[in-house]
Amino acid sequence: MDIERLSRILKKIECENTGTPEEFASKMKIIYVFLFICLHFSFVLSQNQDVNKKIRATSFPIGDNSSIPKPSDDSERIRYSIKIEDDSAFFSLRADMLEKGSLSAKLNLHEIISNEKYFKGNEIIFEMVPDISNPAKLTLFTYFPSGVITFRYLLCENNKKIKYKKFDVSILPKHGLVPLILCFVDDEQSHIEKLLNRFIKDNLICLTSYDEVQEKMLNHIDECLFVYYNLNK
Repeated sequence: MDIERLSRILKKIECENTGTPEEFASKMKIIYVFLFICLHFSFVLSQNQDVNKKIRATSFPIGDNSSIPKPSDDSERIRYSIKIEDDSAFFSLRADMLEKGSLSAKLNLHEIISNEKYFKGNEIIFEMVPDISNPAKLTLFTYFPSGVITFRYLLCENNKKIKYKKFDVSILPKHGLVPLILCFVDDEQSHIEKLLNRFIKDNLICLTSYDEVQEKMLNHIDECLFVYYNLNK
């Protein structure tokens, strides 16, 4: 119900009131509370417009695969297979939206793609597909054998491009964190890509800790999507 329509209803109630003053006051109190709630949610929704540009929650009809987004044919498909060697472990797959190495203040996004417990001998299999067929928009698809598909987005201005670096599986000591993909916004001179190439050789990060990765790489990127996993006993 919009505000203009609600105002017309209020005027109509004032004109047609036939009850006692107490009854009229009670009705008006309820309506004004409702009006306040409407105004509050209108304000909240307007404040969230910037967030909605980068985060989308989409539902699809059961059994209807035609409406589900698909990556472009030339997008790279990266398959992961992780075997659990401990008696049990919690597997957490995350995609952090970072600005200058810190969680985005606009989005406050520290997003868990998957978080499950596995046991010795289990194999965790999933596939990630970073689609940058549109250089100003990344869609990161994640496929699981169960049929679950997740989507993550990263947008940039038209005078910039989105790129990504994939990493071979290697653990960063201390944090036990395993980087998988770094999607980042770069300029026309490829300043960020040149910086990253100083620390990435043969798809491996040539740094010994996450603190170094943050200090020498992430802190210099205006905006990125950092995808990684860790295993905790």
